[in-house]
Amino acid sequence: MKKIWTLIASTMLVASVAFAQDDYDYADQSEEQYTEQEQAEIQAEDQASDASEEEQPSVAEEPAPSQPVAAPISSQANVQEPEPANTEEDNSAQEPAPRQVNRFGFGLRVAFDYGRMFGFKEDMDNDSDISGSPSGIGFEAGLMVRFQMIPNLFFAPEVNVAYISTNHEYMGSERKYNSVDLEIPLLMRGIVADRFYVTGGPQVVFSMSSKAEIEPLKVTSVGITKESEEKIDQASFGFGIAAGAGFNIYEGLFIDLRYYMGLTELYPDVKSMDDFNDGDVAEGDFYMINMSGARMMKFKVGISYWFK
Repeated sequence: MKKIWTLIASTMLVASVAFAQDDYDYADQSEEQYTEQEQAEIQAEDQASDASEEEQPSVAEEPAPSQPVAAPISSQANVQEPEPANTEEDNSAQEPAPRQVNRFGFGLRVAFDYGRMFGFKEDMDNDSDISGSPSGIGFEAGLMVRFQMIPNLFFAPEVNVAYISTNHEYMGSERKYNSVDLEIPLLMRGIVADRFYVTGGPQVVFSMSSKAEIEPLKVTSVGITKESEEKIDQASFGFGIAAGAGFNIYEGLFIDLRYYMGLTELYPDVKSMDDFNDGDVAEGDFYMINMSGARMMKFKVGISYWFK
């Protein structure tokens, strides 16, 4: 009986060991089979889950286009990056603006003149009795206006009152010619290089008064000797051309140089001794020097100021 129980117990032990061995082998085999077949799928799922976890914060950080968060970002960009118009304003503020000139303006001008008569038909410089052509100094003052024709080109007429006194000697006696004229230059004025300008045009002259101061000479005619009573009158109208250049020294203040050359005779009606026969000379109808062909030229240094 004891042997029977011993046999039964041995049989059960062997069976339990075999059963346990079968369970262990099955578990290992199932684990190996799971790893080989589904490892790729598991890894794919793990990667998809990781990607979804990484995308969730970016979605949270970047708002949807429909949300109004984009407006502050756009305004911030506008604040940081100035518009082209603002940049141009800054550049214009840093660089000096070009000088602005009004289309219409008016001002005052004064000048100091040096005048000399020229163009005599007889050469006074080579006459031993005459100390050259009459020359002297004077001044002028007047009003000027300007009208813009095109950019940098203006019509700039003037109205000036000019005084000049010229003199020379004849046979040791001084002769002085004083005149007050109304000069009207009709000038075109062109601006060059902002501060410089050139000007030129015709000029008309109206004689307001003229007087010759002449020391009398002793004249012998028909055996009679007496002091001369010469007469000389300046023409009431004259015409010439003027040209010059100027420089802007401060805002509306200018300094200029100008040259005027007369084209008409100063004394067209004056008769000299050569125009008379002996005995035909009347008192006050002649002049000792032949003034035919005499014209006036002037060199002027002026200062002008534009009020507008």
